[in-house]
Amino acid sequence: MILIDTNVISEMMKSVPDSLVINWIDQQNISQLFISTITIAEISYGLHALPESKRRDTLEKAFKKVLIEAFANRVLAFDEAAAHLYGEIMGHRKEIGHILNVPDGQIAAIARTHGACLATRNVRDFKNCGLQLINPFLAASSNKP
Repeated sequence: MILIDTNVISEMMKSVPDSLVINWIDQQNISQLFISTITIAEISYGLHALPESKRRDTLEKAFKKVLIEAFANRVLAFDEAAAHLYGEIMGHRKEIGHILNVPDGQIAAIARTHGACLATRNVRDFKNCGLQLINPFLAASSNKP
């Protein structure tokens, strides 16, 4: 199981996404790829923060396509178990002097709750969270989880 971070979903929504990300996605078993409710919230907020425009409309359509076609029935929620792990992760990160922002802490907790790897461009941000990390923006040979 692989949880896809917000930055990877955002990349997939671009009119010309990074070819490494597309190749990585194409090599995965689609039934093992998931997104979180936090990613939905982050992207929804980003879209609503944009002024009404053709660009916003295009991005909203791309996001709906990603949600409906690519991740139907594969959305993981921030539930009670994740909430407890969130506290543990955030406490540990504070203790070691590497504060994690709230959405990233929630995403890390969701991934750990489900025993999922996390696919993200921001591998450094998620170190010391007890996760196996994958960077789809790197060539496959240098991207060992």
